Amino acid sequence: MKTAFRLALLAAIGGLGFWLWAILFPSPEKIILERISSFAATCTFNEQDGNITRAGKVSNLIGYFSADAQVAVDIQGMGTGALSGRDEIREAAAVGFTRLDSLKVEFLDANAKVAADKLGAEVNCTGKFSVGKSKDIGVQEVRFQFKKIEGNWLITRIETVKTLH
Repeated sequence: MKTAFRLALLAAIGGLGFWLWAILFPSPEKIILERISSFAATCTFNEQDGNITRAGKVSNLIGYFSADAQVAVDIQGMGTGALSGRDEIREAAAVGFTRLDSLKVEFLDANAKVAADKLGAEVNCTGKFSVGKSKDIGVQEVRFQFKKIEGNWLITRIETVKTLH
């Protein structure tokens, strides 16, 4: 009986230790997927958000990008666009946050693949966007490239992926 109790106690302590380890030291994949989710929340705003809130979101948004980050989008019905560097991204975000009434961004079905050297990663996901009061929802495949710079996972490239229709 004592042996069974000790084994159960040892298993419980082991389980607790594993749980704490996973919480305190998450995998790079988990950190990157949390960054993607947080990035989407930062891109999202509504009509009640004032200018100060929107300016703060623009400032926070830039913190997700490396200094030499690139954005290349090709959205059906809207055209193509490319941005290079934090300054261009900041300017484009400021214009978008000013001109749009609201924007909701979600990244669904995200999966992260970390490079063997643990310094780079790629995330493929489905972007879901709704602008203003429109009931139309934009859906686009998106690819993110991340690089670990000074201990932080930063976006180095975002690009839309052409899909077959």
